[in-house]
Amino acid sequence: MGIIAGIVLIGGVAVGGVAVGQFFLTPSDMSDSQIYQSVERKEEVALLALGIQGIARENEDGRILGVRLPAGDRTTLIQYDFTAKVGIDGEDVEVDQAGLAESAFVISIPEFIFIGYDDPHFEDPIESNGPLSFISEEIEETDMINSILSEEKQQSYIDDHLELLRDQARDYYTAIVRSIDPDAEVEFEFAE
Repeated sequence: MGIIAGIVLIGGVAVGGVAVGQFFLTPSDMSDSQIYQSVERKEEVALLALGIQGIARENEDGRILGVRLPAGDRTTLIQYDFTAKVGIDGEDVEVDQAGLAESAFVISIPEFIFIGYDDPHFEDPIESNGPLSFISEEIEETDMINSILSEEKQQSYIDDHLELLRDQARDYYTAIVRSIDPDAEVEFEFAE
């Protein structure tokens, strides 16, 4: 009799738990819908993949009537890493025959471009706020991330690696031409 009472009690608790869950807990539901708006063919050639890591820091001073209060400061740090790809638009590369020589070519390389990011990862922000930080402006993590991924930073990846990009373009297109004609002479012109 005790075993049957125990089974009935356990069954009653289980049924009661399900009933409570149905009435008091909200069901979780998530959906995601996406549509390809367009697909565009590209002839971008990634010549370099730059592994970038860093820590972005932003400070806001707490001020009252123009006077800085040290205990009112806010500081936010965001650690990040990604791979930045830089290269050229292959569609704009021109290959011309050089003079009268049959196996001599001039390859015109367009301006180097930023192609995109691979595997961007941003850690959760770390904040350090003084006891009076409510007087200073909030620091927007979105603005910090936009600054990390800005066009100015993208251009700096190109400017900082210009010679390496030129060397890689020479190697890449020389290998293509010489795979067809091993004795070909190849010259390069780079857009400024």
